[in-house]
Amino acid sequence: MEYKKTIIDIAALIGTDIRSRANANIIRAAIDGLDGAVLDLSGVEFVSRSFADELYNIITDNPTVKTEGAHGIVASMLAAVEQGRSKPRHRERDDAEVVDAHDMDNLAHLLMST
Repeated sequence: MEYKKTIIDIAALIGTDIRSRANANIIRAAIDGLDGAVLDLSGVEFVSRSFADELYNIITDNPTVKTEGAHGIVASMLAAVEQGRSKPRHRERDDAEVVDAHDMDNLAHLLMST
């Protein structure tokens, strides 16, 4: 089945310098109800790692949504996130203790006692 793809200019929608993962919610709202979308990143000059991570989630969750036009640091950041997601997570220790810090005073006490 062929999908009609709506082109969304991310620089016009959000800006050229995207530093917050919260901006991904703007994209989620923009693609809601569309059969497919192309997220045009050609006008975007910078994205944070956290935003790139959320954008990766959007694309993974919506197979009819694609990106195009990423260049420079934006393309590098998207590639870094994709590469990081393709590797299994490695933890040095798997026996770490979980501590409940239910308020700031308790957290401060826990941090000073270690």
